[in-house]
Amino acid sequence: MKSNFSSLKIVAVFTLMACFTMGYAQCDQGNIYGQRKCKTGIAIVKGDSTGQHVVPTSAMSLPTFKGGNKAMCRYINKTKKYPINLKNQKISGTTTVQAKVLADSTLTDIEVVQSSGYQEFDDEALRVVKSFPKMIPCTQSCEPMDMIVQIPVVFDYEQEIAAEKKKAEMEKIKKDFAKPITLYFENDRPDPRTKSETTNTEYVGLYNNYMAAKSNYVTSAGKGLTGAKKAEAEQAVEAFFNDSIQTGYDRLVKLTNFLVDALEDGHKVEFTISGFASPLSNSDYNKHLSARRIQSVLNYMAQAKGGVLAPYINGSKPGLTIHRNPEGQVNHSFSTNAVRETVYGLQAAKDRKIVIDRIVIK
Repeated sequence: MKSNFSSLKIVAVFTLMACFTMGYAQCDQGNIYGQRKCKTGIAIVKGDSTGQHVVPTSAMSLPTFKGGNKAMCRYINKTKKYPINLKNQKISGTTTVQAKVLADSTLTDIEVVQSSGYQEFDDEALRVVKSFPKMIPCTQSCEPMDMIVQIPVVFDYEQEIAAEKKKAEMEKIKKDFAKPITLYFENDRPDPRTKSETTNTEYVGLYNNYMAAKSNYVTSAGKGLTGAKKAEAEQAVEAFFNDSIQTGYDRLVKLTNFLVDALEDGHKVEFTISGFASPLSNSDYNKHLSARRIQSVLNYMAQAKGGVLAPYINGSKPGLTIHRNPEGQVNHSFSTNAVRETVYGLQAAKDRKIVIDRIVIK
């Protein structure tokens, strides 16, 4: 393998076992300084297209993988295939590949310049970099120019095993989320007696208030009944709180935590969230109420984990597609207008809900 290290004057020295990126002024984006780390893969500037020494300045931007350092790491880790022979021997290594990023964004003159010591690693690292999409070229005073870069490709046995474990967990989670998540609401909540389709209320507060009122619902369900019928009605509502309302909330928390990990890891997620109401009010009002219920759940997701999901939910960050479906009232009627049945009854409680389903993870 050919090496031309000696013909280049290194601009900066970086640790090859980790990923570092140093930002300089970007055209029309102001100054960006700092560094980010990942396990593998970031372009390291070596020199200009002829190998001459280059000193980065505030007027220069370095070659960049589209989407930034994280996107490069994800691409490498997703594309590379750990050589099975070396994996079976629990061997790790790093291969450094050099390339010229041309002003037209294409990569050329791709070669291994620092071997891992294992041909299988070197061949795979070369294959991965050759498969790279076009990169954002270096610019000098906002004019694109050619630049030589290096890309370390790390084969870490422990990381590989951890990734396989995470993939297996992902498949398990996908099976779990194949079943709809159903969440329940108190009558006319959130924001009763309004026709707004939005709300600032978030679902956890509604859930906590609902659970706190459980004894009232249990008692009211049995009101006017006696003996076995009274006990049966009360036990059914008690079970509904424990098995449906609480379970739905627990699954919502699990989904939210998963979304944070999946989206930040580069996955794309899509789901449908539908809202329903018991048929106590007219259809138009119930559609507005259903929309508020949907919004309250999305408010919870947007605020959870320090607000990580907020930009995905509002669309300022790609990766999450949400289909809102405020159905309104369910298609059945009650046999009586008694409050016990229409507000505190089990059927009414089951009608007041939203359903998250058709969850697709790519």
